[in-house]
Amino acid sequence: MTETTSLAADSIIYHVPLEHLSACRGRHLIVRSDDPHALVDRIGAADLNDLAYVQLRSLPSGSEALVHWAEGLGIELVLDSPADDFARLYEYAKLLDNHPVRVLLPVEPGFEKAAKLAASLQFAVRLQVGQPTVPLIESLAQVLDDYLHRPTVGQPIDYFHSVLLGLCHRQPISLWAIQEEDPALVRHVDTGGEERLPGKLAGAEVGVRPEAFVEQWANRLRREGAECAECPFFAPCRGYFKWPRRDYDCAGVRTLFSTLQQAAEALRADIAAIPPAGDVSPP
Repeated sequence: MTETTSLAADSIIYHVPLEHLSACRGRHLIVRSDDPHALVDRIGAADLNDLAYVQLRSLPSGSEALVHWAEGLGIELVLDSPADDFARLYEYAKLLDNHPVRVLLPVEPGFEKAAKLAASLQFAVRLQVGQPTVPLIESLAQVLDDYLHRPTVGQPIDYFHSVLLGLCHRQPISLWAIQEEDPALVRHVDTGGEERLPGKLAGAEVGVRPEAFVEQWANRLRREGAECAECPFFAPCRGYFKWPRRDYDCAGVRTLFSTLQQAAEALRADIAAIPPAGDVSPP
């Protein structure tokens, strides 16, 4: 699955409905539709080089149309009601024969059932996390524990996966980018063809330079002496969990970050203990 964090710094990826594909050709694209057959019929071979992935919404029947189409192209499945509809993921398991597949889940009551099933089917997962309540933090902690310790989980669960790797390798990371909600990287085109801000910023007024929003928001929070000012995880978060409600209590999400930090340190130690190639210790 191609991620927005892998794009060049001056690249913007446009998240567009299939019906506006022709107007957006030549740009970096994510194309969304609720009809698998329409994706096959309307996306030509010449379009594939511009696509990061396609997004299939509402999980209709007809997934078999995608199995042998555009092999290797990433497909994201959107499960809007994960507690009710998680069993529908079984119908899409065949896509893994020829595609990387990721499931997008809103973090709401019952989402953990869908996350566990998706992971067991070897789908990657992206959690649309928002500002989780205390009960949802507990569910997120369970999913994180599965990601870190359950041997049957073999694919990324984001945001956990990307944060873990960034912390392990001491690389700069941003939750806004991981969650594909940084306006410097992603723009959303609505069904009317209007360009909008992505994700949780949809409909927000962020100034005349939306590409500078994340840095300006982070600086503002630190200047105001908010909870972020003393947070050890401010660098990867950049105030992500303070939008839209600045009074959101981050105590719960800090526990998740702490778990990831501990796991990253353990992983770094394990990597450091691996002997160099060709270095065979005497018996």
